[in-house]
Amino acid sequence: MLRFIALFVALVAGVGVAVWYYRAPANGVPTPIVRNDDRWLEGLQSRSPKDVEQATALLEERGTSALPVIRRTLQDPAAEPAKRQAALKATAILGTRAAEALPDVSAVLQEPEYAPEAALALSFMGSAAVPALQDAVNANDPIVRREALRALGKLRERASIDPRIVVPLLLRAIDDPDPTVRQVAVTYLGIVRDDPAAGVGALIKALADESAEVRQVAAAALAEYGTHADRAIPALKKAAADADEDVRREAGRTLVHLSEIKSK
Repeated sequence: MLRFIALFVALVAGVGVAVWYYRAPANGVPTPIVRNDDRWLEGLQSRSPKDVEQATALLEERGTSALPVIRRTLQDPAAEPAKRQAALKATAILGTRAAEALPDVSAVLQEPEYAPEAALALSFMGSAAVPALQDAVNANDPIVRREALRALGKLRERASIDPRIVVPLLLRAIDDPDPTVRQVAVTYLGIVRDDPAAGVGALIKALADESAEVRQVAAAALAEYGTHADRAIPALKKAAADADEDVRREAGRTLVHLSEIKSK
C-alpha cells in the first residue's frame, strides 16, 4: 500500500514538473496564464444567433465589470472595426448601466463609419446621452447629423426626454442640405407629435421637398396627426398628382385616412 502511494505521489509530481516546463520560458520564470476576457465581444458580431445569444448572456453576467474591456476597445483607434462595433453593441445592451462609457461612445459617434452603431447605443443610455447627441446634430458630416437626430427621436420615446429639446431640432433639420437628414427629421415628426401645429406646418413644407423620398415620408407622417392635419389637405391633393409614384400612393392613402376620420 505504501509503495502504491509513493508511486502516485511521484506521478503527480512528474506531471506538475512537465506542466511547469512547457509553460515556463527559458529563464525559468513561469509566465502567468491570462484568461481571454473579451472573446464575448467577437460573439456579439457573430452571424450565428446562438453565438450572439451566448455572448449576450456572458455580457449580462459581467454587467458593469465588462466596461473596462468595452472602454479600452472604444478608445483604441487601431482596434479592428468589427471589435469596436461589438463594443458599441455591448453599451447598447447594457443601456444606462454603461454610463461610465458615455464619453467614449460620444467620441466614436463623431466618426461617420461608426455613427449608426454609436447613435443607437446612445439611444439606450438615457437622458444623460442628450448633450452628446445635441452636439452631434451640428456635425459637419451628414451621417453623424442623421444618426444623432434619429437617436434623439428614439430617446424621446424611450426616456421621455423633454419634447422642447427634440422637436425644435427636428423642425430645424427640415432645412438640412442633406436629403437623408431631412428624411429622418420628417419620419420622427410623424412619431414625435408634441407640437402638432409646428409639426404639420413642417410636413406641409416637406411635401414640396426636392427629394421624392422626403415627400413620400412626409405624406405618410401627416396621417399620424389625424384632424390636426386638415390644413394639409390641399398640399396632399397636390402631392397625389406628384411625378413620383410612391409619393402619389402615400398622399392618396393619407387623404383617404383623413376622410375616414372626418366621417366618423
